[in-house]
Amino acid sequence: MGPLEQLYVSAPLWVLGLLIFFGMMLAREVGAWISRRGFKASTQGAPEPEPFLVGAALSVLALLIGFTFSLALTRYDSRRVLVVHEANALGTTWLRTDLLDAPARDDMRRALRAYIDARVAWGSSQNAVEEANAARKSDALQARFWKAMVVAVEPVRTTALGGLVVSTSNESIDVAAERVAERQAHIPVRIFRMLTIFALVAAAMVGYHRGAHRHATTVLFLLLTLAITLVIDLDRPTTGLITVPQQPMLDLQRSVAQ
Repeated sequence: MGPLEQLYVSAPLWVLGLLIFFGMMLAREVGAWISRRGFKASTQGAPEPEPFLVGAALSVLALLIGFTFSLALTRYDSRRVLVVHEANALGTTWLRTDLLDAPARDDMRRALRAYIDARVAWGSSQNAVEEANAARKSDALQARFWKAMVVAVEPVRTTALGGLVVSTSNESIDVAAERVAERQAHIPVRIFRMLTIFALVAAAMVGYHRGAHRHATTVLFLLLTLAITLVIDLDRPTTGLITVPQQPMLDLQRSVAQ
């Protein structure tokens, strides 16, 4: 993993925002310096590049931010839907254990309750260390839950009841794997690299053509920075400020604990 990728993954969101903002400010000053000293001094009498190029560059930048935001929002929504699916699968499994016989039913319920607690802890983790520890515990309790389920359905394994319990148990495990995959799926860092480069070039063009309008362009750069950091925040399900709601799993946890 390169330094830019490591910075994107691990740096606090406010640090990334400041780097983007001050990078655009610096690029603007470089563009203004080229306009005052460099390019114009060597091309006196030549026609200036058309100012509409600045508007075109900013329009393309806004379009890129919009497409990236749409991609991040789609993945955020997928993570949110999977939380509901897992809660439904686990809740259905819990209800169907009522049809099994004791004491294997009670053992399965204890294992299922512990597994639900682990899934809630994994979904609520706030950093990579917490997530890794919660994932290991969740995997261990998932294996325990599956073994308890196999014992519980042994007397009815050839009946429709056995199939019902196994199907929802298997579905909950599948959805758990899908949640892990969705959490690990991020917008490629190359897209953010190109977005950053495009923003810096656009800022330099703004400085070249509008170097005297610093206050207005500063506000523009601030808005662009907020938009880019919002996209990054959506793409960080664990360490971002915008987290995936865990309410369906929390409701299930309270329900099975009663």
